[in-house]
Amino acid sequence: MKTSLESLKTMNKEEVHNYIRKRLKLKGVDGHLRHVDSDLFLDKEHKRFDMSGYDESEKGECVKHNLSILNLFAYLGIYDFTSYLFLDFYKGTPTIYLKYFYEDENMEYDYGGYTTTEIIYEVFLKTIFSNKKERRRIN
Repeated sequence: MKTSLESLKTMNKEEVHNYIRKRLKLKGVDGHLRHVDSDLFLDKEHKRFDMSGYDESEKGECVKHNLSILNLFAYLGIYDFTSYLFLDFYKGTPTIYLKYFYEDENMEYDYGGYTTTEIIYEVFLKTIFSNKKERRRIN
């Protein structure tokens, strides 16, 4: 269920949020559960960032998990506007660190109280929905 960037840019905020939720939807579970109304439960469940910032069993586990979620949207070009884009969580507070490709300033944005969907939407606003210059990735 990949949507093109051009399609996303024509959507309103709620439609983009719904797209993000669908992209994050848990897969392979609904066929294994009985007596569950998927309209009430599974359609609303999706992957979420681990906002604790703490590793449960293996060092780096939390960062790998959160990066894997953000990378689901890499095909849209979210990394093409920045020299670096990093999402970090510390004691439940998400922070986006980035530096635009053709600029010198290091940026830092805190999003305490935001959901996974809202944080990804903010990444979109800072990258693919911005008017910043984009680096060329493909010849």
